[in-house]
Amino acid sequence: MKNRAILVVGMIFLSVAATVVAANTNSDGPALKWSFSERTRLTTFDNSINLDDGAADTFAFTRHLTSLGLAWEPRKDLSFTVKLTNEFRSWLSPKNRPNNLGEIFFDQLYAKWQHVAGSDLTLTIGRQNIMLGEGFVCLDGQPLTGSRSAYFNAVRADYAFSSKHKLTVFVSHVPRTDTWLPVINEPDPAQPLEEQANTGFGLYYQGSIGKVGMQAYYFRKDTEANAAAPVELGINTLGGRAVLPLMDRLALTAEAAVQNGSFGNADRSAYGGYFHLDWKMAESTPIVRVLTVGGILLSGDDPATADYEGWDPLWSRWPKWSESYIYTLIRERGIARWTNFSALYFGLNAVFTKDFKARVHYYILGAPQDGPNTPAFTALAGEGHQRGGLLVSRFDYTINRNLSGHFVWEHFEPGSYYVDGADGYNWFRFELMIRY
Repeated sequence: MKNRAILVVGMIFLSVAATVVAANTNSDGPALKWSFSERTRLTTFDNSINLDDGAADTFAFTRHLTSLGLAWEPRKDLSFTVKLTNEFRSWLSPKNRPNNLGEIFFDQLYAKWQHVAGSDLTLTIGRQNIMLGEGFVCLDGQPLTGSRSAYFNAVRADYAFSSKHKLTVFVSHVPRTDTWLPVINEPDPAQPLEEQANTGFGLYYQGSIGKVGMQAYYFRKDTEANAAAPVELGINTLGGRAVLPLMDRLALTAEAAVQNGSFGNADRSAYGGYFHLDWKMAESTPIVRVLTVGGILLSGDDPATADYEGWDPLWSRWPKWSESYIYTLIRERGIARWTNFSALYFGLNAVFTKDFKARVHYYILGAPQDGPNTPAFTALAGEGHQRGGLLVSRFDYTINRNLSGHFVWEHFEPGSYYVDGADGYNWFRFELMIRY
């Protein structure tokens, strides 16, 4: 309730301020901008969850995402944005899955005031998307809705000290279900946003020294216990990211963070990070534009200790490295819960024409610790720490400025982390996107 009150008061404050500012501004009149998008996807996969050819777990469905937005800009430094979204699925397999319209909800509802009182401060208050850096710790406020939305209910402030130095501060709250704004055609039970309601706070600095880009951050996330998830979590995350040009067309990007806090009654101590080395090809090189080598390391919990050492992805439970493997993680600690995870990977970006591009990566996956000792995973657990090999490919095409699409194919072969005889899988997705 306290967080909701902060948000409501903030919205009232900005609304009143907007009225005053707009009334005292010489303007040609308010500007209204409409936006519309329609996204259609066909997704199919077989063993991504159970790694078992004998299981009846072949999924095939279409997803239809419709968004309608309106932005009002009474002056160029003040805007109000609202967007309504609906997504529904048509199930081809399994056939017993129900098909319905799905809910219509507020995907965005925020006010943004730039150069507050003539300063270099920008305030954004309301339902908004927040992506910081590559989204390693902050991108998606509601992982259980899939890719239909990623919003936070938040108050955000951005202050530019100079053109090269900026600080972002936010406070957010995401309930288990959308109880803050009206929902049309809400299902029963309501669509969950995350397993536990959570309150967050973040400080994120972005700057540069010469050609080196730097970010440093601190996040705090507290979750609320409920009957299905009775363990409260308190997570402090301190980390940084740097982009370092090594030579002409070669750059190193690295990010690392440590965590402490609590996991119920246990103390928390975890770490996570990644790097990628990117070599941009000369313009004369045909097709291949970027070659990449990278690595990922996210700590896992050691069951031999009383502490909890598993990395918590905070608000980054999204397909950062793979669209398909997030489903394989379901039987460990939940969908897209990146933890106890390592990888060495190689990849390339290709440009066939200006309208047809591709990205292909191959990951050698591992796990620093054994998997969780839970009924959902023990039947799948092997005796080693090699998760297996994962091929990720994506092909993007642009038809015109309003119509685009992509095709994704991923293939996984299990390693010793999984039981002998675990089967691999193929995962496919085709998308068409219309934007106006």
